Amino acid sequence: MSMSKVREIIDNSQFAVLATSVNGQPRVRPMKFVVTEDFKFWCSTVNVSGKIKEFKQNNRVEICWVDSKKNQVRVEGVLDISGGAEKKRKLFELHPGMRGLFKDENDPKLVHVEVVPTNVRWKEPGFCEYHSVGI
Repeated sequence: MSMSKVREIIDNSQFAVLATSVNGQPRVRPMKFVVTEDFKFWCSTVNVSGKIKEFKQNNRVEICWVDSKKNQVRVEGVLDISGGAEKKRKLFELHPGMRGLFKDENDPKLVHVEVVPTNVRWKEPGFCEYHSVGI
């Protein structure tokens, strides 16, 4: 299947679950990502979040979405939190819900989170194999 199926599943999911691993301990949390035109995954967090320390220790992550029909998308990737004001401004455009959390792209609490995918897979509900999607 194509990237359009992946985008459809993501668009029909309320949120994603982001998985990290620190010192061999897996950690997961719900997050709301937006997909950029060049197929990167962006979200925000606050600069005092414990996630920031985890991201700096190990920037390899996986994101999982499950839509209302129980289709799944899993994205392995490399996480970057160095996005500046331009990316933060664009994130406000793509994710208007941030306005209630941060003043603007210059808010010192705002951290831009970007995941660059290294592997993308999706599957239908039930016991079946994942379909790899070329990036």
